[in-house]
Amino acid sequence: MNQEVADQIAEEFKRITGIEVSQSFMGNGPAHSPTSLQHGMCGVYAFMAGEHCFKVGKAGPKSKARWNSHHYNLDETTPSTMPKSIIKNKARFKRCFAEEKHREIDELNKENFQRWIKDNMSRMEFLIEDQGDGFALNLLEALVQYHLKPIFEGRGV
Repeated sequence: MNQEVADQIAEEFKRITGIEVSQSFMGNGPAHSPTSLQHGMCGVYAFMAGEHCFKVGKAGPKSKARWNSHHYNLDETTPSTMPKSIIKNKARFKRCFAEEKHREIDELNKENFQRWIKDNMSRMEFLIEDQGDGFALNLLEALVQYHLKPIFEGRGV
């Protein structure tokens, strides 16, 4: 997964809807620096490592914390976050990483989740203007899910 994939998805969305999309790919490590969801904008994000996509989600004008922080912290009150998906599906998650990463994954906790995700996973972001009805955002999320096939989405996950 890379910037070219993000560009292709954005082009397809614009072709279907006529809506401009700002897209970016952030590699793991220092490049993994999520943007802030600005007023009047909404977006779709994806978490990946190598060729594996783990989670795709969306955030609208009333869910900025979902965009900015929920997927980096192990928090019992927030539903369907990246850390919770990792904990729930740890064996499956570990199969997507080299064996030398397995001990780190086993030792993930509230204190080190954020750093580990940023150091070991990449992020893709797609931003559009809020259309006021959620339909364009739902379509964008579905299109990203269709192309990236996230492991931690759908039934039974």
